Amino acid sequence: MRSQRVDSLQVLRFVAAFLVLCGHAQQALVKLTGGTPRPWSVIPLDWGLGVDIFFVISGFVMYYMMHDRFGVPGVAADFLRRRVIRVVPLYYLFTTLTLVMGLVLHVPLPSTIRIVFSYLFLPGPTCDLYCTPLLTLGWTLNYEMMFYLVFAAGLLLPYRRGLMLIVGILLLLIAIAAPTPPDWRMIRFWGLPITLEFVAGMGVAHMFLRGMAIPRALAWTIVGAGFALAVLFYQIGAYDTIGRPFTGGLPAVMIVTASVLGLEPRRRTRWIGWLIAGGNASYALYLSHPFAIHVGEILDARLGLSARSPALFLAMVILGALIGSAIVHVGIEKPMLRWLNRRWSREGSTGRGDGQPAPGRSGIIVEAETGVR
Repeated sequence: MRSQRVDSLQVLRFVAAFLVLCGHAQQALVKLTGGTPRPWSVIPLDWGLGVDIFFVISGFVMYYMMHDRFGVPGVAADFLRRRVIRVVPLYYLFTTLTLVMGLVLHVPLPSTIRIVFSYLFLPGPTCDLYCTPLLTLGWTLNYEMMFYLVFAAGLLLPYRRGLMLIVGILLLLIAIAAPTPPDWRMIRFWGLPITLEFVAGMGVAHMFLRGMAIPRALAWTIVGAGFALAVLFYQIGAYDTIGRPFTGGLPAVMIVTASVLGLEPRRRTRWIGWLIAGGNASYALYLSHPFAIHVGEILDARLGLSARSPALFLAMVILGALIGSAIVHVGIEKPMLRWLNRRWSREGSTGRGDGQPAPGRSGIIVEAETGVR
């Protein structure tokens, strides 16, 4: 298992979560101002690009950490244990908080099956395009958990056959979903081509492990071109015509590839350190920021800030979300992960997950600082 940190990925994790935060903050502002024009939009792109970057990073990290473990007995099960520890507890916490807030605010309860499906990372059974769970942005985690299961199946086999199985299953899902009727939402959800972004991330990791590099000046150019392409696709409405693998996936792959192959920080400056810390807290930021935005909306009802100064409202919400995520990461996420990892070590983990190594009774266990989200 490689324990080397890839700092450029940590920075990108923060960038991705920050893009999603900005997008949702702007949506809240549009709602509060009645859909008025948006002069506060500094970068006119689909802020959901952050999700595409996350998916490419996820494919990268899984392949980077496990590429030499295919076919090793026990690795697949332990990989899934590590992913459950990393993803599930904090997600369950905020999903439950969503449910409790609904009860407190007298919001009609969702159906029992939707609640159960939300906790099981399953889409549907009747849903919109992305089959959103109780915690709406959890639709991305439905894809993540599906990818982990497929990747774990590949780990059961030797390297080449394992990779063929992973890619083959994802392509098969896309092929099956394509001809199904539009109201077959669950099947169409699993078969959306956005899953190809995981495969692209694995390809980038393969290039990284082979020592491929991009000159720094060229890497900055590619990153800039990736964002410019995302802006262009948004401005011409390409998201409605040519599909997300191109409009979001292609820019995300360009940004991630150039960053890890050409923009790895040469030294840790103070700013780089802050961005890496933001990357460590990116999962907490991703899950907690809707609650920070809701608090901002409550305050705005008293202050009327969105009408008087939209930019100041956005600054308040974004800063509040960043501070809140840091509190969640340091006060809840890290202690919880530390406790769960230690407990799992005592139960005999073989320790093939992601992140920083820590000693365990039967090998190595891991914290989750370098894992995806």
